[in-house]
Amino acid sequence: MMLWFAMACAIKSGVSVVKMDKLYTELNTPQNRTAQFEWAMAEDYRAKAREEYSSSQFQDAEKLAKESIDWMNKAKEKATDQSEEAQ
Repeated sequence: MMLWFAMACAIKSGVSVVKMDKLYTELNTPQNRTAQFEWAMAEDYRAKAREEYSSSQFQDAEKLAKESIDWMNKAKEKATDQSEEAQ
């Protein structure tokens, strides 16, 4: 029973990490990187999520991946707002 639980946690957090990496690839643009603080936070959470996943801390990895995604979206919002203000 514990084996199944551990496998489910690994799969669930693995999906979160993959989603995070996919979004990172999509949003890693020069425009989004202009929101420097938000993008730095996203990258830090991403690095920590990958570190926790590699050391089998699956719940922590999932939480950190979600935080990274949130910061990436904040960076995108801020960069979009800045570009609209510049026009």
